[in-house]
Amino acid sequence: MLSVKVKAQQVRSERLRWFRSFLILGVTFIALVATSWLGGSLALNRLVYENDSFAVLDMDYRTDGIISESQLKGWGGVEMGDNLLSLDLLRIKRNIELTPRVKMASVERFLPDTLQVRVTERVPMAQIWIWQRDSDNKDQYDCIRLQVDESGYVMPPIVGQSVVFPQHQSEWSLPVIAGIDMKTLRTLAPGRTVGLPKLKAALEVIREYRKSAMVGEVDLRVIDLSQPQILRVTTGDGGQIDLSRNRLQQQFNRWARIRAHGQKYGLAIESMDLSVTNNVPVRWMLSPNIANKMGQIQKMAGK
Repeated sequence: MLSVKVKAQQVRSERLRWFRSFLILGVTFIALVATSWLGGSLALNRLVYENDSFAVLDMDYRTDGIISESQLKGWGGVEMGDNLLSLDLLRIKRNIELTPRVKMASVERFLPDTLQVRVTERVPMAQIWIWQRDSDNKDQYDCIRLQVDESGYVMPPIVGQSVVFPQHQSEWSLPVIAGIDMKTLRTLAPGRTVGLPKLKAALEVIREYRKSAMVGEVDLRVIDLSQPQILRVTTGDGGQIDLSRNRLQQQFNRWARIRAHGQKYGLAIESMDLSVTNNVPVRWMLSPNIANKMGQIQKMAGK
């Protein structure tokens, strides 16, 4: 019995010794890993993230549109002297693309000190004016301008110091889409695509106009959507043209032929209904150039 107890105690002591050895080895290993990690982290910070050799000295921002470089830098949020390797490129990209006017942005870094940003902008095709009561003076109205690109994506205009050319040369000359009911107007918000069929039809009118012989000859100023079956276009010289949603290119070709016929006699189109297929009704007026000349002659004769 005594021999058995001695052997049991020896076995228990052997197990405890192995357990202590294993515990000490584990603690030592963890301490080594922690020390290495902390030391590596400190070394990484000292050699990389706090190294002035990787400070941003060149920020190369470029866009294919009108947004100014200073505006893009403001959206990006990077300052000269920031560590190039510590920059969150995805965050910079996301910050820039939060602007509705920006379609896509790419952000890259080039060692040792260059941040490169390339921006693709959405191109507005038309503008929408929304009149709202002034919050301070209920008798006055404020005009809120929105723009839409060819897909119907809504965005605010880029004006003032945010563009690379003076404000008076910005996009005020884009065709105005009018006649949208108030309920629909309230749903228009920057950063969203409008699925309104009539609005898409108006954008199609602009798209077909740009491919037609009329581009550069007449200006599309207003496209009125208030009529149920037609799109009413007002031109730069005050003419009103009614168009059907279908056969747009055919209607533009007919418009060009009728306009050319009137020009032979010094006439311009005052109103015309191209939504009908036969016997197009046309009302003529004196060409603005001839009317101006006649007015000058009358003034001279009056003197």
